Amino acid sequence: MNIDDIAAKATAKIDAARDAKVNAVKKAAASGVELAEAAQLLAAAEQKYARDYQGALRADWTESDLRGFGLEAPNKKAGGRPRKKPERRTPNRDDAKNSGISDIEIPGSTEQ
Repeated sequence: MNIDDIAAKATAKIDAARDAKVNAVKKAAASGVELAEAAQLLAAAEQKYARDYQGALRADWTESDLRGFGLEAPNKKAGGRPRKKPERRTPNRDDAKNSGISDIEIPGSTEQ
Protein backbone atom coordinates (compact mmCIF):
# COMPACT_ATOMS: atom_id res chain seq x y z
CA MET A 1 0.00 0.00 0.00
CA ASN A 2 1.05 3.50 -0.79
CA ILE A 3 0.99 6.17 1.95
CA ASP A 4 -0.55 8.71 -0.44
CA ASP A 5 -3.39 6.29 -1.28
CA ILE A 6 -4.14 5.79 2.40
CA ALA A 7 -4.09 9.56 3.01
CA ALA A 8 -6.40 10.13 0.02
CA LYS A 9 -8.88 7.49 1.30
CA ALA A 10 -8.80 9.04 4.80
CA THR A 11 -9.36 12.50 3.36
CA ALA A 12 -12.29 11.26 1.27
CA LYS A 13 -13.87 9.63 4.32
CA ILE A 14 -13.45 12.78 6.43
CA ASP A 15 -14.87 14.95 3.62
CA ALA A 16 -17.90 12.67 3.23
CA ALA A 17 -18.58 12.77 6.98
CA ARG A 18 -18.18 16.56 7.05
CA ASP A 19 -20.55 16.97 4.12
CA ALA A 20 -23.14 14.77 5.87
CA LYS A 21 -22.85 16.87 9.03
CA VAL A 22 -23.16 20.15 7.12
CA ASN A 23 -26.18 18.86 5.20
CA ALA A 24 -27.84 17.80 8.46
CA VAL A 25 -27.40 21.32 9.85
CA LYS A 26 -28.75 22.84 6.63
CA LYS A 27 -31.87 20.67 6.86
CA ALA A 28 -32.40 21.57 10.52
CA ALA A 29 -31.96 25.28 9.75
CA ALA A 30 -34.45 25.10 6.87
CA SER A 31 -36.96 23.38 9.14
CA GLY A 32 -36.42 26.04 11.78
CA VAL A 33 -37.15 28.78 9.25
CA GLU A 34 -40.31 26.93 8.11
CA LEU A 35 -41.41 26.57 11.72
CA ALA A 36 -40.91 30.28 12.46
CA GLU A 37 -42.84 31.25 9.34
CA ALA A 38 -45.66 28.86 10.20
CA ALA A 39 -45.81 30.26 13.75
CA GLN A 40 -46.17 33.79 12.35
CA LEU A 41 -48.92 32.66 9.98
CA LEU A 42 -50.70 30.86 12.81
CA ALA A 43 -50.51 33.91 15.08
CA ALA A 44 -51.93 36.13 12.34
CA ALA A 45 -54.73 33.63 11.63
CA GLU A 46 -55.58 33.39 15.35
CA GLN A 47 -55.81 37.19 15.62
CA LYS A 48 -58.01 37.39 12.52
CA TYR A 49 -60.27 34.61 13.83
CA ALA A 50 -60.57 36.38 17.19
CA ARG A 51 -61.56 39.65 15.47
CA ASP A 52 -64.05 37.89 13.20
CA TYR A 53 -65.51 35.92 16.13
CA GLN A 54 -65.98 39.16 18.08
CA GLY A 55 -67.59 40.65 14.98
CA ALA A 56 -70.09 37.78 14.95
CA LEU A 57 -70.86 38.42 18.63
CA ARG A 58 -71.39 42.13 17.88
CA ALA A 59 -73.74 41.07 15.08
CA ASP A 60 -76.03 39.63 17.81
CA TRP A 61 -74.93 35.99 17.61
CA THR A 62 -74.41 34.32 20.98
CA GLU A 63 -71.49 32.13 21.93
CA SER A 64 -73.97 29.26 22.16
CA ASP A 65 -75.14 29.93 18.59
CA LEU A 66 -71.57 30.02 17.33
CA ARG A 67 -70.71 26.80 19.18
CA GLY A 68 -73.75 25.24 17.53
CA PHE A 69 -72.20 26.12 14.15
CA GLY A 70 -68.97 24.42 15.21
CA LEU A 71 -67.12 27.64 16.04
CA GLU A 72 -65.20 27.59 19.29
CA ALA A 73 -64.32 30.75 21.16
CA PRO A 74 -60.82 31.95 20.23
CA ASN A 75 -57.99 31.35 22.65
CA LYS A 76 -56.75 34.92 22.47
CA LYS A 77 -58.66 38.13 22.66
CA ALA A 78 -58.70 40.31 19.59
CA GLY A 79 -56.15 43.11 19.83
CA GLY A 80 -57.26 46.24 21.58
CA ARG A 81 -55.50 48.61 23.89
CA PRO A 82 -52.98 47.03 26.25
CA ARG A 83 -53.78 47.23 29.93
CA LYS A 84 -52.03 49.94 31.88
CA LYS A 85 -49.62 48.60 34.47
CA PRO A 86 -50.23 49.93 37.97
CA GLU A 87 -47.68 52.51 39.01
CA ARG A 88 -45.34 51.49 41.78
CA ARG A 89 -45.07 54.03 44.54
CA THR A 90 -41.54 54.81 45.57
CA PRO A 91 -41.09 55.89 49.17
CA ASN A 92 -40.47 59.55 49.75
CA ARG A 93 -37.42 60.48 51.85
CA ASP A 94 -39.62 62.57 54.09
CA ASP A 95 -41.81 59.53 54.79
CA ALA A 96 -38.92 57.74 56.51
CA LYS A 97 -38.02 60.82 58.57
CA ASN A 98 -41.59 61.41 59.73
CA SER A 99 -42.55 57.79 60.21
CA GLY A 100 -41.52 57.70 63.86
CA ILE A 101 -39.25 54.75 63.30
CA SER A 102 -36.21 56.56 64.68
CA ASP A 103 -38.12 57.31 67.92
CA ILE A 104 -38.62 53.65 68.80
CA GLU A 105 -36.60 52.36 71.72
CA ILE A 106 -35.12 48.91 71.32
CA PRO A 107 -34.79 46.93 74.58
CA GLY A 108 -31.20 46.00 75.38
CA SER A 109 -29.84 48.72 73.15
CA THR A 110 -27.09 50.78 74.76
CA GLU A 111 -27.15 53.62 72.22
CA GLN A 112 -28.79 56.85 73.29
